[in-house]
Amino acid sequence: MKPNRLHTLFALGALLLGASLGACAAETPSLSPSRCDSGTPHSLRQVDGYRVLLYEPDDQAAPQAWQGPVCIEADTLAKACVLDLSLVKAVEPGPRPGTLRITTFSGSMAYRQDVDPRQCP
Repeated sequence: MKPNRLHTLFALGALLLGASLGACAAETPSLSPSRCDSGTPHSLRQVDGYRVLLYEPDDQAAPQAWQGPVCIEADTLAKACVLDLSLVKAVEPGPRPGTLRITTFSGSMAYRQDVDPRQCP
């Protein structure tokens, strides 16, 4: 095969690959803009349809606890739910549909709080 033709085939292949990758990127669903403060150091967790922002992680690379507060948002909520909790250890699905269980600690004691973001003050 001639070198010019080979270069043309490589260029065409690269063009087709770029177009297909661009189409994949265009199909990626977008999240609505955050109503929580995204400028403060935080970790983002997706839990049962909620976006949970945990502020002030103890270690940005591999957090084990967060100083707080906690901000919960979802497209179905009228406003973000901000909870003034500190020393947050975990957020997981709650015992009832639509609720979250947030675990905090103080010393060696752990506390679990069930939260319904739809009823947030």
